Amino acid sequence: MARPTVVAWAACAVLTLAGSLTVGGVAAAKVRQEPALARPPATTALTVRTQPANAPGEQTALPAPAKAADGSITRSDLEAFVAAHTAALKEKDRAAFVAAADPKKPDVVKQQGQLYDNLQKIPFTTASYAIKRVDGGESTFAQGAQVTATVEFDHQISGVDSTAVVEQYQWTVVRDAAGLLVTAVDAAPNRRGYPAPWDSVPNLTVLPRKHVVIMADDTSSAFAKSHADALESDAQYDFAHWTGGTGTAPGFSVFLTSNRSLYENIYDQGRDESVGVTIPLAGADGASGSGKYPSTRIAVDTTEYKNADPADADMVFKHEMAHAMIAPFEDLSGQSGQDHLWVVEGFAEWEAQRMYSPSELLYSGDTLHAYANKHAAPKVLPTDTQVYNSDSDTSATGYFYSHLAIRYMADKWSPEKVDQFVLAVYKHATSSSCVDDAMKNVLGTTTDQFVQGYAAWLRSSI
Repeated sequence: MARPTVVAWAACAVLTLAGSLTVGGVAAAKVRQEPALARPPATTALTVRTQPANAPGEQTALPAPAKAADGSITRSDLEAFVAAHTAALKEKDRAAFVAAADPKKPDVVKQQGQLYDNLQKIPFTTASYAIKRVDGGESTFAQGAQVTATVEFDHQISGVDSTAVVEQYQWTVVRDAAGLLVTAVDAAPNRRGYPAPWDSVPNLTVLPRKHVVIMADDTSSAFAKSHADALESDAQYDFAHWTGGTGTAPGFSVFLTSNRSLYENIYDQGRDESVGVTIPLAGADGASGSGKYPSTRIAVDTTEYKNADPADADMVFKHEMAHAMIAPFEDLSGQSGQDHLWVVEGFAEWEAQRMYSPSELLYSGDTLHAYANKHAAPKVLPTDTQVYNSDSDTSATGYFYSHLAIRYMADKWSPEKVDQFVLAVYKHATSSSCVDDAMKNVLGTTTDQFVQGYAAWLRSSI
């Protein structure tokens, strides 16, 4: 078996959005976004939505719709406009899809054509557009010949998403003699799910497999084609080991690029220190109103792996897929009450490397014994700020001891107990005692006793 080299992951960061802990790591950065507002379930692909009466920015009594002749754009106009856009995508009518763009804006026309071509390659179960909001405080109608609207792309990738997820755009829409036209497409204010690879890459490579849909730009198209079957095997590997029951992601969406600026911008995750990232996506049917995100997207910078030992690349993909596999269980509704990122990252590290014995692993070119000798045996479990730290050495050490803590758990209790423990922490991640409770209820021990046993195991095992 090839002796893998585990990279001492580069600097990590902790971001705060809307009072919630936003976590990130290099092997498995998890970028958390603000929870989506609950919305009523969609019924058909062409369903259009309106906001409830008395919602913020709504009028209690609506004026009579303005006539097209006076140059106004009503919400009903916009809903019909995006419904036609959905129909064009569904019916594979490229001309109608691109006709939504203002012909006087060749860049928008080109972008919409590129988007259509890319979307046709994705195996969607559902894909539809809907009006979320019209700027200006009057979201039911708008006066004047130009409006700015938040448009949602609700979509479900077959074999990847258990339910539809959402991507948001901001469209500038004008009326002229030909009707409504889009003159600009930008990120929505909260940038939810935008930009996806289909927005960002001309001639997107898409390679569907049973458990993974692989997307790549031109810099990594060859890598994607040569590694597609290996990524499918990595997905099967993670699923085969999971014993925590139903509710996992059915599969994975993986985007590959060696274009660093594109990687850092994709899905607006902005992880300038990472080489791989797993991004939770909000549900399109209000599924994330409770703070839970039903699906994820994986992105990997392939720069380091094109000429590397395939085992190294496999560890990265297995790590990211481990995150994505159990992400639907995690409560992201607010800030964590107890340090638990060692569980999140330790599980993914262990899952990616569990087939190797300690003597077969290298960290930063050192054996586990040599690496551990450089750092004092831990007296406490890694803290959140240690695991995701801007100092690369601090973060690397946090990842190392997080991995070995889970390895110790599997050795003393069982791999099945690891899955039960991780599941308990994920489901109660915002509890002030999520780790302590899982120790007691799953392992029948205390956190202090666990740390004492862990430290003794480290000294004797590596």
